[in-house]
Amino acid sequence: MFSRVRPWTAILAGTGWGALTLYLLWLCANASVFVGEYSFLRLMAGPGYLVAEQLKALPADQREARMEVLRARFQYPIRLVTLDEVELPPEALIMLQHQQPAQSSDEDITYFPLDDKTLIQFGPMWGTAEVKDLLQFPVYGITACVAGLPLVLWMWFGLRARRQRSADLQALDVCLGTLARTPNAMLPAMGKEWAPVLQTLQQHAHDINAMSERHREVSQAVSHELRTPLARMRFALTLLGKSDDPSTRIRLQERLQTDVEELEALVRASLAFARMAGAPADLQHEPIPIRDWLHQEFALLDGHQRRLSLDTEPADLQMIGDRALLHLIVRNLLSNAITYARDQVSVSAAHQDDQHLVLHVDDDGPGILAENREKIFEPFVRLAMGGDDPGGFGLGLALAKRASQWHRGELSVARSPLGGARLTLILPLRPQ
Repeated sequence: MFSRVRPWTAILAGTGWGALTLYLLWLCANASVFVGEYSFLRLMAGPGYLVAEQLKALPADQREARMEVLRARFQYPIRLVTLDEVELPPEALIMLQHQQPAQSSDEDITYFPLDDKTLIQFGPMWGTAEVKDLLQFPVYGITACVAGLPLVLWMWFGLRARRQRSADLQALDVCLGTLARTPNAMLPAMGKEWAPVLQTLQQHAHDINAMSERHREVSQAVSHELRTPLARMRFALTLLGKSDDPSTRIRLQERLQTDVEELEALVRASLAFARMAGAPADLQHEPIPIRDWLHQEFALLDGHQRRLSLDTEPADLQMIGDRALLHLIVRNLLSNAITYARDQVSVSAAHQDDQHLVLHVDDDGPGILAENREKIFEPFVRLAMGGDDPGGFGLGLALAKRASQWHRGELSVARSPLGGARLTLILPLRPQ
């Protein structure tokens, strides 16, 4: 608990407590000489009576000399004054008439009557007692030690917290360097307040490492994909330079054109995948009637000989989403199904619950083995299905997977009722 206290806060609080303690001790020492007015007057009645008894027995011209002797015995001033020299409140004059001590208006001087015209003045009284005399008593030293204990504790805890914070920052600095090299490194033992920070840093290190690994794999895959058309192009150029046959040259030129188009398609697919590495800045959500929208997607598909069927339940099924992102997802799902279907592709959409839409894309092709169902969503992964050589670049389903994640959806694959693969897309009906 104390380790969470800011060091400078603890030091300032301790210093303030110490200053307040010393001030209160000073007040206590000075206030110890103060008593109530009534008690004080009763207290002064005795000394006033004794001094008056000594002075009354002396002639008037000898009283001042006697006062000089007595004055040395008092710690506060004492002298003789006449009644006309002082201003007293009426109640004080009445007390003097009854041979009782009285105080001035400031309550710092006490008067005792000597005769009808002469008064014995005691004071000023306040502040005349020596504080050093009072501090000789052990109780004041004990009080000072007890009162100063919080100051010592606060300063100790403050310095301890500061040393602990410095040690934690040093450990955090070392941990950052370690996580940059090894994301799975053991986290240092630190205070509970640092645990969320350390876990977040480790998660970020894992994410950065995974992103770096993905980029490395994509770079390797792109390099691999580039080698084949480039080798064909180099071979065709060599033959083109050696051949004088017009038909051969035309065939080689067509081969080169095909390879150039393949390279362009690879570059476009790679750029599209790279653009999907980060979440879109903002999604343009709009109401989308599912049935009409899917019919539009069907119309965009060219050059295939597959039977397409669509079923939506209910018929007026609708969701709110980003049309461009959804087009990217569904276009790739349909293209994959058409590529591997033998004759039929079926698309169905329905409510999964009150919050989600489920879309199934089924084909009657060879299907996907269970052990390969996660691999098909990895970039540049192409699986041979039914003995056929894989086509494309292996980016379509990877793009669809990533786009569905940006749309807060889930994309998975299973066995289709038609015998082939079923790609299932679950999307929220409204933006989350």
